[in-house]
Amino acid sequence: MRVNFPGKTVAWAGFALSFGAGCQTDSFVDPTVTGRWEHQPTTLPILRRINAIEIGEQVVGETPTREDLLENDFSSYRIVPGDVITVTAFDVYQPGQPVTVDRVVDQSGFVQLPEIGLVKVEGLLPEELNPSIRSAYGRLLGAPQVDSALVQRTGFRFTINGFISQPNVYPLVRSDLRLLEALSQAGGILDNAQYAIVRRRVRLEGSLESNGLPESQEPLDLDSLLDRLEGSSNASIGASEDTFVDIDLLSKDTLPEVQTPEDLPASPWQWDIDSGTWRNMKGPSEWPVEDANGSPVFIDRVLRIPLQQLRRGDSNLDVVIRPGDSILVERVGDGNIYIDGEIARPGPYAIPVNEPYFTLSRAITSAGGLGPLAEPDKVDLRRIVGQDREAIIRLDLAGIRNGTEPDVVLRPSDQIIVGTGFWNRPMFILREGFRTNYGFSLRLDRNFGNDVFGVPPFAGFGG
Repeated sequence: MRVNFPGKTVAWAGFALSFGAGCQTDSFVDPTVTGRWEHQPTTLPILRRINAIEIGEQVVGETPTREDLLENDFSSYRIVPGDVITVTAFDVYQPGQPVTVDRVVDQSGFVQLPEIGLVKVEGLLPEELNPSIRSAYGRLLGAPQVDSALVQRTGFRFTINGFISQPNVYPLVRSDLRLLEALSQAGGILDNAQYAIVRRRVRLEGSLESNGLPESQEPLDLDSLLDRLEGSSNASIGASEDTFVDIDLLSKDTLPEVQTPEDLPASPWQWDIDSGTWRNMKGPSEWPVEDANGSPVFIDRVLRIPLQQLRRGDSNLDVVIRPGDSILVERVGDGNIYIDGEIARPGPYAIPVNEPYFTLSRAITSAGGLGPLAEPDKVDLRRIVGQDREAIIRLDLAGIRNGTEPDVVLRPSDQIIVGTGFWNRPMFILREGFRTNYGFSLRLDRNFGNDVFGVPPFAGFGG
């Protein structure tokens, strides 16, 4: 008996389904196959934060500039309590014999010196210290030979905290102390340390470009404007009940004075599309560098320095420590991420140690790849963005691996959920029905093989 097998019909149906599914992927039959596979190389950024859901949730610092590498100017430093001075005086006890002492300035600003007692040194410049000590000994010795110097400054300090062995407040003794040496004082850079966030106060000087609203300009209410443009019954564009007049009552003498565009003064304020703010196009305006009490105005400047790159010897990142700097050492995010949905091995995964770029694509690879029903352009990322707050955003893994979208660095507690689509299951069944030999061949279940090829000659029951 001849059996009619509609193989061509099934094949054409499979091809029709393949073109209707996974149009955003490289493999029409299998949308879980993702990649670029182009001869032309490309470069893409890697995102450490997603601005759409993380506004103000993480410090974003700038890279160091040439000014950050210049040595401090301590010429205007004045002695404060806690500083250490050294004094060498001759002829105090024996003629021609020197006496050298190191003294710490006490909380009252005095130092205790041999034979003359307390001498006030607080508030003196370093170059004023020696004449002051010589004058104090002059009352005892007449014309003394005295040498004194400031050997340790404690008025300038900096702070190191975070992921470091010895977090503390340290005195800034040298004017050329750099970040790498400062971290060495605090125990050195640990293996898991990732960034040093240097926050320093900078005094405002000179002029800044004004980018605020003029005093008479109120912010634009876009919602109200859209209601007016849509013809809302209870809204009108710039009109009120008193605005409308009877035009039949108007005459030449009663018409209001109208200014032509040439007579109107040009406004210096224009909307800047790039920054999304009103800007004064007449040029920079003077920013107040003093407050109402006459005190100088300071702002915080934040530097973000990759520590492993600094450890490898990048001198452009080894900034000079300024007085009052606060250094926060951040570690590589250790903890778990959670992968669920259409994935080969769902579950929690630990972020690898010393892996600063554990991205979405790498996490999917760590979990064994996508599942057979996965839709790579439907990946939800759930991220903690604040105290008791979670944000959800959809990412396109197919676009990431195709080189059209940037990859995203994952953080501890991130959850990844891989979705599926309507055609994914039919396409999976179709893929399982086909195998690649020299072409496409249909894999038949053993229960129906006899209907196509006949009963095997060895098949039978009993004799």
